[in-house]
Amino acid sequence: MSEKRPALVLRVPSRTEFLAAVRDVTRRMAETAGFDGASADQLALAVDEAATNVIEHAYRGASDRRVELRFDPRGDVLRVEVVDDGEAVDPRAVPEVDLRRYASERRTGGLGMHLMGRIMDTVTFRRTSRGNVCCMVKRKPGAGSGAKP
Repeated sequence: MSEKRPALVLRVPSRTEFLAAVRDVTRRMAETAGFDGASADQLALAVDEAATNVIEHAYRGASDRRVELRFDPRGDVLRVEVVDDGEAVDPRAVPEVDLRRYASERRTGGLGMHLMGRIMDTVTFRRTSRGNVCCMVKRKPGAGSGAKP
């Protein structure tokens, strides 16, 4: 049985100036998959955060690497995989965020994983022979929970 190919694969250099393109493509893919504008914007934010984490953490700011995004609308869900060949990141090692304390201390940064988890229905991480894969799945509003991500 062969694995279904993603509908779109986007490879961008590991530089923050390409994050606008990541957001634009994500927004367009979400709208094409049937999400409304507000949901598409949230999906774009989650994918932007995942790509930013790759650049800042997995690649430690190196600008000569690649970030690969795989978009796959399947029925009632949109699956987005963010793939890198950088250092593995253990999501369990990322501390929980106390939003009240965070806001009262006027901190910035460090909310990427939290936002991804709040926006997406599922966020999983795995290591493959090709590198790290962050898989994010979002169900369309009104879609039953029986859809397989």
